[in-house]
Amino acid sequence: MNAKKAKTVPIEQVLYRMGINPQKTSGDDIWYLSPFTKEKTPSFKINQKINRWYCHSSGFGGNTLDFVIKKTGCSISEALTYLKDFDIFFSFQKQIFESPEEELDRIDHIEKIKPIQHTALIQYLRNRGISKYENESSLKEIHYSIKDKKYFALGFRNDSGGFEVRSKYAKICLGIKDITTVLNQSKVLRVFEGFFDYLSFKQTENELSDYIILNSISMLEKNLHLLFNYEKIELFLDNDLQGDKATELINNQFENVIDCRLQYKSYKDLNEFISAK
Repeated sequence: MNAKKAKTVPIEQVLYRMGINPQKTSGDDIWYLSPFTKEKTPSFKINQKINRWYCHSSGFGGNTLDFVIKKTGCSISEALTYLKDFDIFFSFQKQIFESPEEELDRIDHIEKIKPIQHTALIQYLRNRGISKYENESSLKEIHYSIKDKKYFALGFRNDSGGFEVRSKYAKICLGIKDITTVLNQSKVLRVFEGFFDYLSFKQTENELSDYIILNSISMLEKNLHLLFNYEKIELFLDNDLQGDKATELINNQFENVIDCRLQYKSYKDLNEFISAK
């Protein structure tokens, strides 16, 4: 890694690895709370177009190499060593943030599917309270493209071969929107709204059951038939109006339904509860 190449590493990737998250975006500008001083209003700006940063509260700025040296107090050679393992081909930050209901109907947007290896994705999982994920066969690291731009993210495979795509900056579906079922020939079924809720449950519970991950609450009604023939149904839906309506719908059609939201009643969903813990 030489200095010229180090300056091409996206500054936002460096910040992300340091646990520094953006507060807002405006066009090509990303705003952060200053890494150099305590503040409540973000004054640290990255311009993605030119890959430069400026800290308004401190009055200095520069390129990626300058930032690492300024933030860590290291030498140029130490900063180059630190930056050499960053993936500069894929952008983790500058990405279209779309509704989770929107699906990109061509699965060939996906260029590579592999076990989760990228440090940014591992850190993202940890930030959301997920440390046990290696044995989840539906969860992958995927590399994909949209409008000739390349990205990478977590991909959670559904029953139609599509992927729910999630990262700090992505929330889309690639391929056909569908539920994900995990079947263990159990008489107990647990239903989750999103796959992070499912992963959160698996962090602490070892008891096997069958699982349905809806990947969107809108997928519930057309898949209600899958809930028949279970002796017990446990619901882990969101604490919101849609979660209330879905819970009522299932309660009205099935017996032995348990609303498990009491476990995390002060939180939006199970993942938020686990992350807070």
